[in-house]
Amino acid sequence: MKRAVLIILCGLALGVLAGAGVYLSRTAPHRAMLCCAKPELAWLQHEFQLTDAQFARVETLHSDYLAHCAEHCARIAATNELLRAQISANTAVTPGMEQLLAGASQLRVECQTQMLAECFAVSREMSPEQGRRYLLWAQEQVLDMSVGQMDEASPHSAHGH
Repeated sequence: MKRAVLIILCGLALGVLAGAGVYLSRTAPHRAMLCCAKPELAWLQHEFQLTDAQFARVETLHSDYLAHCAEHCARIAATNELLRAQISANTAVTPGMEQLLAGASQLRVECQTQMLAECFAVSREMSPEQGRRYLLWAQEQVLDMSVGQMDEASPHSAHGH
């Protein structure tokens, strides 16, 4: 009886160790990226095989973009707050609401346009083949971006990039 319990416990311990080993070995590359100075971009360097020089230029482009992105996000959030106040104070659509809705739409267009511009700039830092592959990925991110994602976006949800 003691021997059976000992065998079961050893089997369980071995199973736990094997599971932990597999988990650690399979997640090592992803955990390593999180230790980078800019983990939100580390995947980009790895996935698109960027040289250190290319990656440095992409980091600069991304940092410049984030400043504009944060500004857009703040403007969209402010417009949404004004719109919420208008909606709660009225029982029908007013010209002021229409103006705020049009302004919010224009801000979203500006946001997506700027995002596309950054994606094109990043793609130009890559080899032609990798740049095309990146643009295919980026186009899906930008075109699939919902209004809710833009409204809730912060500079480090990174809008998918």
